[in-house]
Amino acid sequence: MSNFLILNSSIIVKKPMLGFDNIKIEYGSNRINSYIEGFNSLKDLNIYDYFDKVLIIDNTIKNKKKFPHSVKRLIPENADFIVSSKNLYGRINKGAGMVEALQKNIHNFEKSQKIFYFEPRLILKNIDLCKNFIQDNKNYFSYESKERVKTGYFGTLTKDFVEFINQCSVHNIIDKNLHIELLMYEFYKNKKTMFLNSEISLWKNYISEVYENY
Repeated sequence: MSNFLILNSSIIVKKPMLGFDNIKIEYGSNRINSYIEGFNSLKDLNIYDYFDKVLIIDNTIKNKKKFPHSVKRLIPENADFIVSSKNLYGRINKGAGMVEALQKNIHNFEKSQKIFYFEPRLILKNIDLCKNFIQDNKNYFSYESKERVKTGYFGTLTKDFVEFINQCSVHNIIDKNLHIELLMYEFYKNKKTMFLNSEISLWKNYISEVYENY
């Protein structure tokens, strides 16, 4: 059985010189520091030991040489870096950016059997959900609220994930301002899925600079 860890990031985001972003975004060195804290937490909890392959997907970095050394030094040497600087939709709708990155790289993970997805701006507190997912044969999601799931981390059977990604339309998400948290709940409720009320990570509210359970 092949278990993949997908770490989906957007590390290099600069504040617009003119105008503003449609969604709240952390910029520059503050954003990089958030990723340093997130990747440190993954390393400290030895999460990489549980996976056959680690994929780093980033849509804000032109090539691996441009990947910030302060972050790269925290990542296993055998990880696969899949990077590009074409973040067309993530600054408009977070879910659209997520789907775009995954659709472009589906060939890199579609042959795996299980995927644990994690956005490494989060600080991981424990890996219980991750370990339970690996030992089980179900998808694992945590509720964000009623009929919405947290999309910063989840465990999914690859066949279900590929089906979900392929049915998504980035343009439809943007045009209708759809929420990825609701879309994933609506899809996975019809699959073999364990829905939990878990808080295995910390999320940084970069306006107040306060970390909140997530």
